[in-house]
Amino acid sequence: MNKSDGSNLVLGIAAGLVAALIAAIVWGLISSTTRFQIGYMAIGVGFVVAFAMRIAGRGHDKRFAIASGLISLLGCVLGNYFTVCFSIAAKEHADVLAVTTGLLPRFVDVITATFDLMDLVFYAIGAYFGFRYAITPPRRREMITETGTPPTTP
Repeated sequence: MNKSDGSNLVLGIAAGLVAALIAAIVWGLISSTTRFQIGYMAIGVGFVVAFAMRIAGRGHDKRFAIASGLISLLGCVLGNYFTVCFSIAAKEHADVLAVTTGLLPRFVDVITATFDLMDLVFYAIGAYFGFRYAITPPRRREMITETGTPPTTP
């Protein structure tokens, strides 16, 4: 946390984790309903996480971008996990929460059993968008105080 510039990494990470969970649930619902994995879901996860971190954390340095990229990656993996859980629950007419929590001890098994090479592409895209858009651009006043001179505008 850096109080001098108003950034808050802990708050940004908390917001990013909540956003990743919500985005992963949406991913799982859409993918299990349509029975189709859509690459745009990874972009959505990255954007949602990045903007949650950007708004809540208000960070200007790479720590925010790195954290957002990693959380976006986690959100993409969770999206695939929820897709499997929601699909099983629908097929078996079972309670979604029971299936999701019941499979949790076998999380790695579920992910590896359903893994496809294209998942790596989706995960990379999600992490990239999370990394790329998480940092709040510094305001003009902050740029002046950091360098001692105002920025030049083209």
